[in-house]
Amino acid sequence: MPGTVSTLLVRPVVAALASADAFWRATDLTPELVADTDARLTPAQFCVAWAELVRQTSPTVALKIAAATPPGAFGIVEYVCRSAPTIGEALRQWVRYLNVLEDAVEVALEIDADHAYVRVVRESEAPAPGAHELCFALVVKQARELATVPFRFARVDFVHPGPDPAPYRAWFDAPVTFGAPITQLVLPRAALTTSLASSDPNLLAILTRAADEAQRQRPADATMTTQVARVLREALRSDDGHVDVIAKRLGLTARSLQRRLKDEATTFNAVREDVRRQLSHRYLDEGLSIAEISFLLGFSEPSAFFRAFKRWTGVTPVEARRRAAAAPA
Repeated sequence: MPGTVSTLLVRPVVAALASADAFWRATDLTPELVADTDARLTPAQFCVAWAELVRQTSPTVALKIAAATPPGAFGIVEYVCRSAPTIGEALRQWVRYLNVLEDAVEVALEIDADHAYVRVVRESEAPAPGAHELCFALVVKQARELATVPFRFARVDFVHPGPDPAPYRAWFDAPVTFGAPITQLVLPRAALTTSLASSDPNLLAILTRAADEAQRQRPADATMTTQVARVLREALRSDDGHVDVIAKRLGLTARSLQRRLKDEATTFNAVREDVRRQLSHRYLDEGLSIAEISFLLGFSEPSAFFRAFKRWTGVTPVEARRRAAAAPA
């Protein structure tokens, strides 16, 4: 499965740019899409975003971003890790919940007699090398800031070819290899038991429940149909359920959006119709008036909603509500 990437991961990329105008044009992303916390990017969009950042700045920009990134930039996943009791448990939580931020890549924590390895075991179909550099740089930064006992990482390996490794060796304070067989961050096994100054067991229990819920709510697929439906659920309330508006929020042109939906054997109008149908039942169950439902679904008038609902169900909204009220509890 191609997977998706949270917009939380592209925000540091945008923040590192002196001017984002050229970035928006090159990537076909939009400020509106990146500002949407619930939005997801395709691996290809994420890859292009990183490539454009490197083109506009420098090959070592990931280290600059790591130095400037404030605590909490990566939301619930980061806070779960910071609340963990030890370095080892923080890494296990990160591996466990990484798919909340990105499920295009799979990472594992593997341990042998002497070392622990944070490894990329499944790479994205559109790799973004800078994202791996930033991720490992942030893990090292957080470990140095939060570990109650100092320790050194043993080695850092990247599959992708890289620039002069000297700045990376200075940052990681460890040997760094580009063009390695596997992308991994290596630390002494003994370091896994190092306590974290930010540990909070009570908060961790609360946060893991929230992270579990975020995992359950994560889209089961990365189809354009799913993304359009998600944006439509909010847009219809403000009468913005038009193809041009939805395409812009997703960082696409209307033509590109229609083409990608066609590749998934559907159309924008069909997706909008399905979202309206689903929401209509929910709003009826919540006891909203017909006029309110018509407005929230973006219909020009209640009669248009009446006709659409009868087309979907074979009965009018009033009949549907009456039947629901008469049904046994």
